Amino acid sequence: MPNAGSGGGRTSIDPGNGAAGGWSSSSTCATVSVTATLIKQPVDIILVLDNSGSMADELDAVERNINLNFANILAQSGVDYRVILLSRHRREVRAPSGESSTSICVASPLSGLASCPGATPVNSERFFHYSIKIESEDSFDRILATYAAADTKFHLTTVGWSEWLRPAAKKVFLEMTDDDAQLSVDTFVRELTRLVPANFGTADHPSFVFHSIIGIGQKSPASAPYAPDEPIQMATCSGGGDTVANAGVGYQELSRRTGGLRFPICEFSSYDTVFRTIASDVVSSSRLACDFAMPTLADGQTLDLSKVAVAYTPGGMAISTQFGQVLTSAACQADAFYIESNHIYLCPEACTAVEADDSAKLDVLFTCDSTIIVK
Repeated sequence: MPNAGSGGGRTSIDPGNGAAGGWSSSSTCATVSVTATLIKQPVDIILVLDNSGSMADELDAVERNINLNFANILAQSGVDYRVILLSRHRREVRAPSGESSTSICVASPLSGLASCPGATPVNSERFFHYSIKIESEDSFDRILATYAAADTKFHLTTVGWSEWLRPAAKKVFLEMTDDDAQLSVDTFVRELTRLVPANFGTADHPSFVFHSIIGIGQKSPASAPYAPDEPIQMATCSGGGDTVANAGVGYQELSRRTGGLRFPICEFSSYDTVFRTIASDVVSSSRLACDFAMPTLADGQTLDLSKVAVAYTPGGMAISTQFGQVLTSAACQADAFYIESNHIYLCPEACTAVEADDSAKLDVLFTCDSTIIVK
């Protein structure tokens, strides 16, 4: 589980009978309550953009929307995010045709580049660019091939775009193409999850989300996404003078399999809505982490792990639910937690309750008596 930060907000001491922890104590003992800091799980967004000759209008629309309608929403939400871009960098003024028309340049505030075009991409705290040409059918192959390969164009990484991933972050892909992948979905998922299972899950249970902007036929309204439980669509989109090769069935299947959304690529004039929708989905799926480091007590106070408890106060309420302690994750039950390597881990049912409550408050209680749940 990802680290949700150490405790240490306010510290209060109940000099009476330890009632703040819900367990009895002797008159010589006090219960110490330390507020745990809850943060949302960080998100790494891998943005994969097709650079083939038919993508000029689409890439121009992405360039115009990525700061205003994507990064801005993520920043305002408070989510700790990164955008990792796999696509060819635009070094020249955009022309009606040629390489510049099907390349992308990302400027400040998302990237460190003052303005576009730029001689080289400039990475920032939130943005990392691996410049590579993505053809209409090879994006799966390119994702895999560049994961641990040096950037030979601009030398921004010597070990591949994997350098910019964070172990605790949720991984979200966003693919944009008007074609389909040659590599099968099963092969891609198997090879991707084989790289680092902690990053992407397993072939049977992938942990990443894959959104796609592809040649799928429009819904009503035209910019509305297809949800993961909606079937694969064979109809292709039209509009804006765009011509697509197919409905991107492979990308559709991967989006459905991982809980991603599907959008029609032909609606590049409505990419403001598309990018806002995807950003909102990223924000809503960024869960509160369910583990945190053991808070530090004041000098001179001893720590007995068997006497640690957790109090959960739902948002907007004054009454707390008290979580007891089980000895191992295998012994988990409702309203419980366990301690491992000086970290407190909420059991799955307790975690679900906390994740669903954006205003949740957790206090770590150092009580006077054992909090171990005895069956």
